[in-house]
Amino acid sequence: MNRLADKIAIITGGTRGIGRAVAGAFLAEGARVLITGTTQARADQSAGELGARDRCIGIGADLTDPASVQPIVDRAQAAFGRIDILVNNAGIGSGTNVWDVTLAEWDRIANVNVRAAFFLSQATGKVMRTHGGGSILNVASMAGENGGIAGSPSYAAAKAGVIGLTRALARRFAPDRIRVNALSPADIETDMTAVFPAQIRAQLIAITPLGRFGEVNEVSGAAVFLASDEASYITGQVLSINGGAYMG
Repeated sequence: MNRLADKIAIITGGTRGIGRAVAGAFLAEGARVLITGTTQARADQSAGELGARDRCIGIGADLTDPASVQPIVDRAQAAFGRIDILVNNAGIGSGTNVWDVTLAEWDRIANVNVRAAFFLSQATGKVMRTHGGGSILNVASMAGENGGIAGSPSYAAAKAGVIGLTRALARRFAPDRIRVNALSPADIETDMTAVFPAQIRAQLIAITPLGRFGEVNEVSGAAVFLASDEASYITGQVLSINGGAYMG
């Protein structure tokens, strides 16, 4: 407990699924947290449900819009005084057939999954380096490592971009003592995967040696470790959380 005591964290997409689990785990470890949601009402509701009162606040943000980035950073600084941790968790999935992917879908998925992650990292990195460093954690996906099965090529390409971005930023931010790592989950039990057709779900479980989907706490625990000082000599790494489904 208290592995993140007095740390200030921004978690995008913190109102549901993996992001919400990470927010809860960070709060349990003593952090103060700002979560983003698609609307202010949703962000406020989720922050209240996390039950940490003044240690958790929410902000509505449309991450398809580059103008949404700086207000997130400004809000965290105004509320908590600095930023120690950024978790780029917000993302958009897609199951569109390869022959049906449109330019609009491609751009929307790339903009949220990759572009927003870069510009949030850039903006928070400027804050972190004035306070002696920090930790950035990007949420990628097994689809970015193996091309994906259930998702569209636009999603797999975006998540591969997240992995490349992680390594690029790790090299460039290291002199300022900012660590950058990624989590690469396979299929995790969330509302997003709950809508998978039974056939796809069975296919995914069949290729997973552990024989099941993962749980959100199995991702949030890894996030706590990589964000904490226990991982102070780890940067530029991609931690796969996939039940053995892809071993590289």
